[in-house]
Amino acid sequence: MTDVEQKDIEVAREDQQRINRFSRLNMKFDELDEEIAAMKTEVQAFKDAVDEIEGCMEADGILLKIGEAYTSVDEDSVTEKLTKLIDESEASLSQKSDEIEQVKSELDSLKKLLYGKFGSSINLEK
Repeated sequence: MTDVEQKDIEVAREDQQRINRFSRLNMKFDELDEEIAAMKTEVQAFKDAVDEIEGCMEADGILLKIGEAYTSVDEDSVTEKLTKLIDESEASLSQKSDEIEQVKSELDSLKKLLYGKFGSSINLEK
């Protein structure tokens, strides 16, 4: 026999459900984090487009590419459309940020509960 004993911890049904819930929430957190990063990139691209349009001094005005062809559009309508897209994206980003905060809060409470019961026998880190 070895000097170190293996500690067998019995996992109750509700504990296994908490572990499973933690795992699902952890995957959801990762998905939301990726979505938020993509949304931030999208919002920045819209803002950059607005800046480019405002700085446009071309005689042809703004050319919008639709498929293979370019069509001339007025600056005001493009700026208005981009502003609307920015507002929609920022609202969606805010909603996703709230959702990820709720998930993080639940993850933290589950982590505290599970580490309290299982100690170092369980690893809940990424």
